Amino acid sequence: MKPGRRRIALLLAAVISVNASYTVMIPFVPDLEDRAGAGPVVVALTFALFAGAKALAQPVGGWWVDRWRADRVAMLSMLTAAAGIALTALARDSATLLTARVVWGIGEGLVSPALYAGMTALCRQHEIPTSRMMGNFGSAAVAGFLLGPLIAGAAVPVGLTGLFLAGAVITAATAVGLVLAIPGQQAPQPEEETEPAPGADAPAAGPAPTRWWVWALLLGGLDMFTFLVYSALEPLLPEYLSSGADSSARTVISVVFVAGLAVSGLAMWLLGRFTLPLRTLAATGLGFTAVGLCAMAATAHFVAVGLSFMVYMFGYSTLFLTARRGIVELKAATSDDGKAFGLFGLVSDLGNVLGPLLGVALYAVNHRLPFLLLGAVSGLVLLALAAVARRTGLPGAAGKAGPVTGAAARGTDAPAAVPATTAAEADGR
Repeated sequence: MKPGRRRIALLLAAVISVNASYTVMIPFVPDLEDRAGAGPVVVALTFALFAGAKALAQPVGGWWVDRWRADRVAMLSMLTAAAGIALTALARDSATLLTARVVWGIGEGLVSPALYAGMTALCRQHEIPTSRMMGNFGSAAVAGFLLGPLIAGAAVPVGLTGLFLAGAVITAATAVGLVLAIPGQQAPQPEEETEPAPGADAPAAGPAPTRWWVWALLLGGLDMFTFLVYSALEPLLPEYLSSGADSSARTVISVVFVAGLAVSGLAMWLLGRFTLPLRTLAATGLGFTAVGLCAMAATAHFVAVGLSFMVYMFGYSTLFLTARRGIVELKAATSDDGKAFGLFGLVSDLGNVLGPLLGVALYAVNHRLPFLLLGAVSGLVLLALAAVARRTGLPGAAGKAGPVTGAAARGTDAPAAVPATTAAEADGR
């Protein structure tokens, strides 16, 4: 295997591991109640504190990446997560369990900016289009979500302790793999930056400069909306499908979710093979999201809901890729890429916290209201995107990070100077 492919494989393995952590705990909720005396409140906190710690740790991880080596940050972050997993396996009371989940969440929050920095470095070093890298990233993320419950279900006879101790060992091994995967380059320090030569960053006709944090907030906001809608559907669709079924809808619910996730993973892999402008990807994703959500409101029949959910999941995958390609290509215009990744992750993860609360509240008012309202908001965001695109454009129309020059190297301008096409994209690498 070529060194570039080996590094990418190791990095994607870490992505699978991180995403599987979201779902691997679910089948073991009864075990937590028995062994740690975890009532409903503690069970809820077990998941909420993990998500909150992960979200809050991401800006810290981004700051750390900017001031140290991304590979070392990734290694120490995954070792922190491994410690949290091991402590979860050994927890016999609620306080220890909650502490373990916070440590686990901190480790996975710190590693996220390092993973993005690693992908950016690999794209630049091996001339890989970011569109392809993000397609593979998205497919690995979906694989992690699916793999978590499958592993947990198969390991039920082993028990929570055995599975999580094995998981801690695997996570520690992943930490070593990330050191081998991420190019070991010292993060640039502000005082070492070289001022550009006169005329080096002469602006071409185009959008006005925008600071990096504005793009990080915009892309994070788009990703937050993407996660908010999906996380709202997770508790709603089972109830909605059950209301349209004559008997138990357990099999129907499983088929609908598996089909939707399969469409999402396949779409990310396929879309990663093409280099489309980010504004086109965002508009396509919002359009499919709006259509799929509104179609779900028409009827609770499982065939119609399943088809509508697959349409929605294609839109989800497109928006997922848009946000991540945009934040990785922001590297082409700022030396504060770690901070950008951290801010992006913090805003993005808020969607997972707000989505279930909003979805359940709307569903209590009317069973079709969440689908119609979220679909209408998707359409409004699409109109807002069209208006903003006419005024400012979206960052990174290319599929590969371009050279950093001029004012962009100082981290003050939006990534408007990324080249529209590259040789690596033209030959399909």
